[in-house]
Amino acid sequence: MKKILQTLTIAAVLGLTGCNDSYLERLPNTEVTDATAFTSFATCSNYLANLYQMFGGGYTSFQGPAIVSGALGTSTRDIYSGILTNYGAGVGNISNSYANQTVTIPTSDGAYSNPYYWIRWANIMLDHIDDPACTDNERLHLESVARFFRAYAHYSLLVNYGDVIYVDHLLSDTSEELTKARDSRLYVADQIYKELTWCIENVQDNLAEPNMLNSDVMKAFMSRFTLFEGTWRKYHSVDESECSSKSYVTGNTLLQTCASVSKELIDKYPTLYKGNSQDIHPGKGWGEMWTSEDLQEVPGVLLYVKYVENYKMHRLGHFEHIGSASLEMPQSTVDLYLTKDGLPIHNRNVKHYDYDPETKSYKEGATYDYANCNMYRTFRMRDPRMWQMIMPPYHVLGQGDANTYKLDESAGGIWMEYINQFSPRGIYNATNGTYRIPNWASGYHQIPYHKALPSSNWAGNYLRNVPNVSLSNVMSDAITSAGFQLIYAGAGYQRGKSGYFVWKHHASWDKQDQNYAMETSDKPVFKIEEVILNYAEAMWELGRFDQSVADITINKLRDRAEVGLMQVSAIGSDFDPDRDQTVDAVLWEIRRERLIELMGESFSWEDVRRWKKADYFVNKQHYGVYLDNVAATFNNGKATSGGTGILNPATKLEASESELATMGNCGHLYYYLDPIKAGKGWLDKYYLRPIPSDELLLNDQLEQQEAWK
Repeated sequence: MKKILQTLTIAAVLGLTGCNDSYLERLPNTEVTDATAFTSFATCSNYLANLYQMFGGGYTSFQGPAIVSGALGTSTRDIYSGILTNYGAGVGNISNSYANQTVTIPTSDGAYSNPYYWIRWANIMLDHIDDPACTDNERLHLESVARFFRAYAHYSLLVNYGDVIYVDHLLSDTSEELTKARDSRLYVADQIYKELTWCIENVQDNLAEPNMLNSDVMKAFMSRFTLFEGTWRKYHSVDESECSSKSYVTGNTLLQTCASVSKELIDKYPTLYKGNSQDIHPGKGWGEMWTSEDLQEVPGVLLYVKYVENYKMHRLGHFEHIGSASLEMPQSTVDLYLTKDGLPIHNRNVKHYDYDPETKSYKEGATYDYANCNMYRTFRMRDPRMWQMIMPPYHVLGQGDANTYKLDESAGGIWMEYINQFSPRGIYNATNGTYRIPNWASGYHQIPYHKALPSSNWAGNYLRNVPNVSLSNVMSDAITSAGFQLIYAGAGYQRGKSGYFVWKHHASWDKQDQNYAMETSDKPVFKIEEVILNYAEAMWELGRFDQSVADITINKLRDRAEVGLMQVSAIGSDFDPDRDQTVDAVLWEIRRERLIELMGESFSWEDVRRWKKADYFVNKQHYGVYLDNVAATFNNGKATSGGTGILNPATKLEASESELATMGNCGHLYYYLDPIKAGKGWLDKYYLRPIPSDELLLNDQLEQQEAWK
C-alpha cells in the first residue's frame, strides 16, 4: 500500500504530463461519494492524495518550482522577473510582458480560480473528518494534511492578490462567501499562520509515508510563507495597525518564526548533497539535484517529484536538447555570478586568469572585464553553478556526419578549455581519434557524468559550437583555427539570441525521444537549500546576521558549489560597485546568493516583488555575449540582415557600421530593446495581479485592485 500510494501521488499526481493533459478534467479518477471516500484512514488518504497536484505549480501559480514539461522547464516566473528570458520574441522587441506593459485584466485566471478548487477539495475532507473508522491519531493526521493544503492554496492567493476571500469551511450555493468582499491581507495571513502552526503541532510523522507530507515539509513551507509575508509587509509599508486590536500576527513575528523554524530544519539536515562520486564537474551537487534518477537518499530533499521508467516520465531535459527550447540567460544575470574566489566581477580585489591549454590549468593573468570579454573569459574561474546552468563555450570539428566529431585542438587548444573540464560525449574511436554520439532514442547513454560536451540533440547529432545564436554568421573552421570565436553552430537546436543557453535539466544519462517523455530524473519540491536561504535573509531582517550565521547558511552553499566563502567584515559599501545602491551591501550579497542558488526554480518572481525591487530587475536591457573581433567573426561584419547585430551601449540600440567601427569592432550581441528607452517598463500596479473580470461579474461585492481600477 505504501509503495502504491507513493508512486501514485508523487509520480502520477506530481509528475509532468504532456501539454494536452488536464488534471482538472480527469479528477476524480473514479466517482467519489461520501459512502466510499471517507470510510477509513486508507480511503481518506487516497482522497487527500489528489491534493498533491498543487505542487505542480501550474494550478496555484506561485513560487517554485513551477513544474512545466515544456520549453521553459521550471523557470516560467524567472522570465517574468527578468532573471532569465524566453528568446521567442524577435530581436529589437521587449520580450517580457511586464517590461512591455502588455499585461491586462483577464476575463478568467486560473491563478484565482484553481486555488479555490483545491480549498474546496480540502474542505470536503474536513467536513467529513469524523466519518472514517480510524484512531484519534490517524484522524489528526488526516486533518493536518487537509488543513496544510488549504493553507497552501490560500497562500497562493495571498501571494498573487493580497486581499482575498478566506474560506475555512465547505460552501453551499447560499454561502455568504460567494457574495462577500475580500478579506484583508492581514486576516488571511493570520489564518494561514495559525493553520500551519496547528498542522506542524498535530501531524503524525509516524503515519506519514515516505515522500509525503510530514512536519518537516510543513516547517519548510512555514519558512517560505513567513519570509515572504514578513518582508512584503516591510518593503511595501503595509499598515499593521489592526494587528494589535485583532490579535493578528505581525510582520516581525513572522520573521521571528521564519528564523526559528528554519534553524530547526538546518540543525536536523546539516549535510548538503555533493553529487555523484564519479562525476568530475565542479559544483556537481548543485547541478545533480535536478538530474539525479533518485532523490530518495539525497540529503536535505524533503519532498520531491518521483519518476519511474515506463510508468511516469517527463521531458524537461529533452526540451533543452531540441529546437523548441527557448530559455536563455541575459548578460545582466551572467554578471551576477561571483568569481570562484567569491568576489563580484568588478570588486577592486578581483583576480583574472589565463588558461594554459597544454597543462589544462589556470594562472593569474592580465586584467580584463568579466562583463565585457569573450565568452571563454566570461566563464573563466566563475561560480561553477554558472557552468551547471549555462552551457559553456567550445568548438569541435565535423567529420562528415551528424553524429561523429573530433576535438578541435587548433589555435593552441583554446577551444578545449571547458571540454577538458567536463568530459567528451560519445564513444571514442582510438583508430581515427573521433567520437560518435549514439542516438538517445534507442537507449540510455550511460556515462557517470550528468553533463558532457559537446552537446547533442535527442538523435545524437552533435552541436558544433557554443555559443549558438539564431542570428546566422559564417560558420568556418578556418575562423576558429585563426583564433577567432564563432557564435554559430549551424544547428537549429540549443540556440538563442544571447548565446547563454540554459541547460539546467540537461543530463547525459537520460534517454531522449523526439515525441515521448522518456526521462526519469526526480525533481525536488521542498529542500533544505531554500530553508537555508530563508534563514539567512530572515536573520538579516531581524538584525542578527553575522559571520556565524553566514557560515551555516551562505558559506555552506558556497562550499558545496566550490566558491570562495563570504567574509561579512569584508563587505563594505564598495564591495560590489554594480549593486543596487539603495540596498545594504550585505543584504545584496544574501539576495545574490538566493538568486543564484535558486536559479531556474521560479522563485525570483516572488522575490523581486516582495523586495519591491521588480523595477530594478524587470527594467534591465537584455543583451548577449561579447565579441572581441566582430569583423573577423562575422561574414562582412554583419550578424543580421539589417545591421551589425551588436549593441551600441551609448544609444542602447543596434550599432550601425560606423558606430561599430568607433567601438573598435567589439561589443555585445544586440538582443532586446531597453524598456525605459522604449517608453515602457515596470508599473507598480503589477505587484498584485488584477481580479479577473468574470469574478467581478459573479460577485458585486468584489472590488478590483485599487491600482488596476
